[in-house]
Amino acid sequence: QMCIRDSINAEYGVSVLYWFRPMSKISKSDERLLDERITANQVEYPQTVLRAVGFVTAFLPVYFAHAVLSLEWTAISNLPLVLGVPIVSAEMLSRAYGISLESEFWRRHTHYAESKSIDSKLLRNLRLQAATSHALFFINLLFLAVSTLLQVYIFRNVDARAGLLLASCLSAAFSWMLAQSNEESRKRRLRVGRK
Repeated sequence: QMCIRDSINAEYGVSVLYWFRPMSKISKSDERLLDERITANQVEYPQTVLRAVGFVTAFLPVYFAHAVLSLEWTAISNLPLVLGVPIVSAEMLSRAYGISLESEFWRRHTHYAESKSIDSKLLRNLRLQAATSHALFFINLLFLAVSTLLQVYIFRNVDARAGLLLASCLSAAFSWMLAQSNEESRKRRLRVGRK
């Protein structure tokens, strides 16, 4: 009777003991170099600022519900909705900002990789600023357009509280989903381009 170890050895030509051998220790200099390379490829952006921008943007449908749809935001029963919906929407928007920002930053990276006359740190900061402004503009535009469309046309006959909840959360989720699909298509184009 053949045991599992023998069948794996016969099929793949590698002993099971090879897979479970202890890893060799990484030296401190190799570990430091690996950490430097990993952090060099990370895009650092102010996440708290993006959350604040997301909260301000997510508060606009609340103001629209108050001004146009006559939702009283000072009523105690509406207060959890008026505060909770922008917080949830702001979190989804900040994630959409982050994904879109990184996607746009790495998309611009290939165009400027050949330039050696400009300081690389300055160039990286300029690309980060351009990517941030692009991400904020298009995600905010998408969120406000979809949320206004939902509140004015689709949920106009629904209660103002339900319309606010659905329009704001659906718009933020749609923005987040679109940013994620944009990033996946960028990665797919990179994989196809490298083959």
